[in-house]
Amino acid sequence: MNININTFNKWAELGKDKSMAENHKSSVNKMFEIINKKILSLGKPFNFLDLGCGNGWVVRKILENPNCIDATGIDGAKNMIDIAKTYKIGDFIEDNIEDYSFKKKFDIIFSMETFYYFNDADYLFQKLYKNNLNDRGLFIIGIDHYKENKPSLNWGDDYNLEIKTFSINEWKKKFKNANLKNINYLQHDKNKDWEGTLIIYGEK
Repeated sequence: MNININTFNKWAELGKDKSMAENHKSSVNKMFEIINKKILSLGKPFNFLDLGCGNGWVVRKILENPNCIDATGIDGAKNMIDIAKTYKIGDFIEDNIEDYSFKKKFDIIFSMETFYYFNDADYLFQKLYKNNLNDRGLFIIGIDHYKENKPSLNWGDDYNLEIKTFSINEWKKKFKNANLKNINYLQHDKNKDWEGTLIIYGEK
């Protein structure tokens, strides 16, 4: 088991999944504003994938939308997935996200605070774009750990995590290298020394 999954399993045991969800609520709400505009432009029912779903709260939230026909969450931390499944809402997979091969395509691929844990984010972007994102689909991620956000740079040591650190431009380049189009970004809830949650999104 890698160090990150081990840490998140421990956090789930301690009930920290709830505080994580609460801390990310504002940023996820902003991401949902972007998603809702995309859903309107699609003009049809949609499905949804959450990479690094934790206790499944985002999956449950998106399923409140009557046009969401199904929502899937995946996470490598067994204890997080066990919590998610207790709600009996949504589909959940316990597996290594980088190795897993999804057998269908999605209109929305979402991830909050997960992509900087991956060994090869470029590969994952490109694999998901090619195999799992529908035409006109939206790929959207939110991350708090990036080069410009100085308070986040010690998180690896502070929280016993292995993380990759990239700049805003480097994250944008990953979207571009995956052939995503109409790439946009914003820094949500920026204040004082905190540069905000970096939200990046693009379309197929």
